[in-house]
Amino acid sequence: MSKSVETFLSSFLPIGGLAAYTVELPNAVLVSECLSKSLYPVSTAQMLTHIVQDGRTLLSSGEQAAQYCWTFEGHRVYVASRTDGVCLALLVENNPSVQMARVQEVLQGFIDLPEV
Repeated sequence: MSKSVETFLSSFLPIGGLAAYTVELPNAVLVSECLSKSLYPVSTAQMLTHIVQDGRTLLSSGEQAAQYCWTFEGHRVYVASRTDGVCLALLVENNPSVQMARVQEVLQGFIDLPEV
């Protein structure tokens, strides 16, 4: 993993309610981590990859950074998409105990990183 991404993510972890995350380059997965014991790591990583890919297709932001959220019954997936095509997806439990301020800090901070 890129040292800047590793340092950035480790400075925010742990985040209450964060179940998994992935960082995706335009054509490859840079890192994928499942933090929940109630989810299968491989299927969770595949789901996050598909959500990022679908977001790139449906919500193409062109040369602008973007943030979006997919909501499911038990989880939400927040995605931060950078202008260089690198994306961070966070799988977060859909409950009131989630540290949403920290989630938002991570998403915006990822977009603001000078390089990945």
